[in-house]
Amino acid sequence: METAVTKLETLFQKVESDLDYIRHRLEFEILKGLPDDLAPEENPVALLEEISVVKSRFKMLCMKMKKVFEEQRESIKCISAALVNTMKIVWVLKQRAGLEPSSSGSTGSASSEEEQ
Repeated sequence: METAVTKLETLFQKVESDLDYIRHRLEFEILKGLPDDLAPEENPVALLEEISVVKSRFKMLCMKMKKVFEEQRESIKCISAALVNTMKIVWVLKQRAGLEPSSSGSTGSASSEEEQ
């Protein structure tokens, strides 16, 4: 799963780099000169502003993705710990009920010795 997240982060960095390149290229085209009869919807300045908005939204998405990944990792740790604890409890209960032979040196052997 971490590999997938790393790939996504790399992809996001590439997209961010591509957006920077596009912005610089547009700025260069603006500096070269604009025709006087340019329609407002074709205005490169407006396109640059839109690219900046997209870039900031993209960064927000990256930050949210990282936060979700961290929370997911923490959830997995908690679930794993709870599962291990549950398995230990089940093992002790089976041992006390006589359904599972006790093995020396394991965590439940001390409690079975106390019962005898």
